[in-house]
Amino acid sequence: MFTTLFFNVFTVFLMMIPGYILIKKNVIPESTLKNLSNIIIKVFYPALIFSSITKSYSIQEILNLWQLPFAVFLFCLIGYIIGLAYNGFFKHKDPVRRRSILLQLTVNNYSFLPLAIIAKLYDEQHMAALILSTLGAELTVWTIGMAIINPQKGFNIKNLKNLLSPPLLSIYFSLGILSLFHLFKTNTAAIVENNALLQYTQSTIAQIGQAAIPVSLLMVGGRMGTIKFKDLAPIEIWGVTLFRLIIIPMVGVLFIKGVFPSHPYQNVMLIVAVMPSAVSSLVLGELYGGDQHLISGTILTSHIVSLITIPLWLLFLL
Repeated sequence: MFTTLFFNVFTVFLMMIPGYILIKKNVIPESTLKNLSNIIIKVFYPALIFSSITKSYSIQEILNLWQLPFAVFLFCLIGYIIGLAYNGFFKHKDPVRRRSILLQLTVNNYSFLPLAIIAKLYDEQHMAALILSTLGAELTVWTIGMAIINPQKGFNIKNLKNLLSPPLLSIYFSLGILSLFHLFKTNTAAIVENNALLQYTQSTIAQIGQAAIPVSLLMVGGRMGTIKFKDLAPIEIWGVTLFRLIIIPMVGVLFIKGVFPSHPYQNVMLIVAVMPSAVSSLVLGELYGGDQHLISGTILTSHIVSLITIPLWLLFLL
């Protein structure tokens, strides 16, 4: 069983290697990664969201799954509290380093990596469930996360404009479509089935969305290609990696098992709980003056070590 889980996770990580090589060998400039991110965020991922949600759920089923974003938000909150305790115990003098550690322990890789793993293990409904759960993580990033990494301004109401990003707008639009269908007592399948144009349109959107996973993992690999191995030397990086992959998931798993013992998508919550550090924290660190050496180091180490820890967690949890 471990071997099967390991190879499922390993093949996901294999998709990162081309991006890593392209950056390391200077085949493409680092600036290309930003352009790639824009395409993913503005085109591929919204298409995947719309296709997955409208094909998999009704609005009533979505409303019944409110626990998904709530659980992920609380899981991030657990990471934040443990991060405060970590900083309080080790008492790092550098405030930038303390903030960066706290950010890394608060937010993990809650979207593209678990999405690829779930796509390997489960069906499209589970992918849609993960997408729905990201609402909780996005709320954390643009409230608690912003207050951590940008303490001069902290959290303010303007941060919430990021809840109008293209992926989240796609979620809102999908929910709006499903609500409209519910109002008229119909569903997506019934309407699409009787309209050839809608059938081709739905198929095209789904095909565009399918590019989100491989292209995003290629981009993540490219981001890792910008990280230098000398960034892995500080002991704090390995401490943060240990907490990110072992301690926080342990508390998160106990929380999920205790609060949502029979939820139909408990496995989605558990997969999110055991993910490594968020690659997106690199961008936040660049924008708001985080400790890039620590952030880069923990991203690389946590992803490498998670190649073993993720299958081990899944072996015991799923």
